[in-house]
Amino acid sequence: MLDDNFIARARAVLRLNDTGEFTKPSPRQYPHQWNWDSAFIALGLAQFDLPRAFAEVRALLRAQWRDGMVPHIIYPTGASDYFPPPEFWQTENLARAGDIPSSALTQPPILSTIVRMIQNNSQFAIHNSELRTLRANYEFSQLLAWHRWLHTARDADGTGLPCLIHPWESGMDNSPLWADALDRITPENLPPFQRRDTIHVAADERPRAPDYERFVYLIDCGRRLHWEPRALLEQMPFLVQDVLFCSILHRADEDLCALARELGEDTREIDGWLARTREIFDARFWDDARGLYLDYDVRAQSPIRVNANATFAPLFAGLASPDQAARLVAEHFENPREYAPGADSKFYLPSVAKNEPGYAPRRYWCGPVWIQMNWIIAEGLRRYGFIKQADAVVHDSLALVAQNDFREYYDPRDGSGCGAVDFSWSAALTLEMIASENLAANDANERA
Repeated sequence: MLDDNFIARARAVLRLNDTGEFTKPSPRQYPHQWNWDSAFIALGLAQFDLPRAFAEVRALLRAQWRDGMVPHIIYPTGASDYFPPPEFWQTENLARAGDIPSSALTQPPILSTIVRMIQNNSQFAIHNSELRTLRANYEFSQLLAWHRWLHTARDADGTGLPCLIHPWESGMDNSPLWADALDRITPENLPPFQRRDTIHVAADERPRAPDYERFVYLIDCGRRLHWEPRALLEQMPFLVQDVLFCSILHRADEDLCALARELGEDTREIDGWLARTREIFDARFWDDARGLYLDYDVRAQSPIRVNANATFAPLFAGLASPDQAARLVAEHFENPREYAPGADSKFYLPSVAKNEPGYAPRRYWCGPVWIQMNWIIAEGLRRYGFIKQADAVVHDSLALVAQNDFREYYDPRDGSGCGAVDFSWSAALTLEMIASENLAANDANERA
């Protein structure tokens, strides 16, 4: 589907956004370094520049806070026209903060999984001598510290499931998942701010003004609490356990445990996290009546009854039973009223089910297709043997980028591009998906 010229174009996007120290998500809309963006970017870079992929990982981990948290935005080059600027977070005098200006929030911890995938890809032939230096290359102890922080500093109820204190930590900023929790918040005494996210992107493709006011209000709540972990869990008005975040963490724990074994490290702590998550996950998130995994609002002590495509993330983590996986696929993935292409959409996978009241096919996380979510879901489908369905997701993903280049997200109705242009993780994961498809084709030819 995509020729060598398009592969060259994907690489060119990553080069365009490469500052030499880190890779921007896009040239104008996102001029700093983002946490899970850099992880996905590293996976794509590893397809053609392994040293640069290592450097991307190290650049991200250099911003780690002293308490283990890896922030969601990092400002190595200082302020820009992006809001919030580094000083807005008020972290510069915090003893637990890192040495590089950053936000005070985190993002889905997919980095350990990406590190292991890069290591295990036989194309890159990481030899035993290099394996012995993985501690230095990947900063294993830093990854371990981040996971420990998530399982402890963000554990509000003893389950070990981390709580999010702001929608931005989910990576799905304005998803309808958060609508009820945000509606309960009345923003008062907001600090002065000026949105910058609609300068380069149409306003109807970005979060609505009332949501953004609540985003800023929550930052101000965190500032007034000096971002102290226990105070945040006790007092932040937004406190959610998220299916996508917890699934990514569990998969990352699996991969971190594998890295630990390869390095001869003690795995008992990680084994404990894995066992505890497996024990509690279904009780917290699975809705058997609907056959869905639903987020949990810790403040309201109730499930969030919104059907978003994060419901498929437990497949990526291996947390679903075979019966649960079959229900997710048959009742939801292949349902044209929800996620499957039909009369009202042409591409997998809308970020919110099409029959949800909050579905909006061009507004940020309210319905558009995201390449990184498609990649996560395709990986999960393959894990459970749903090869045809995984291939359909990859096919649609590559069709979207072929049709409209490397955009931030896409309208599932016609595939038109939305959000930022020259988007790094769309380019990076295109390279990864093409490489995986080629590898699968070669394996099939060899078997034949």
